Amino acid sequence: MNPTTAGAAQETALHLRGILDTALPLELGTEGAPETYTVAAVFSRRVSREEQALIEEPATARLLAERGYPGVELSVADRRLLITNTNLAMLQGGLAREIAELLRGIHERLATERTRKAHELDAWRAAEVERAAAIKAEADRVRFE
Repeated sequence: MNPTTAGAAQETALHLRGILDTALPLELGTEGAPETYTVAAVFSRRVSREEQALIEEPATARLLAERGYPGVELSVADRRLLITNTNLAMLQGGLAREIAELLRGIHERLATERTRKAHELDAWRAAEVERAAAIKAEADRVRFE
């Protein structure tokens, strides 16, 4: 395994550990509780730039809308996923499962892309070795006699 593929293999899949309950609205459980709000969930590790871009892209909100969660949006804030326009009941009712599936898909997509790039780099290196050997062989055939 080369260093490029070794780094990709070592990265653990991003997942959510749970909800940051201290960030929930104080009015929950009262008559003044909002219908929807932002829920902060804690990531298992720091999110990469590539992961953040895929989590926050407009296609993600469209996908959630198609799956029955219109208006829900995801954004990353440090090691937290901010899930806007939702509530605990929606999360328990299936939204949490959809988000987990989305994160698994992002991990698989990025892992596949890293593997593809590593293979391209390996092929390029092999071609460079061949090219250098061919040039050396040609140079070695030159005689100054």
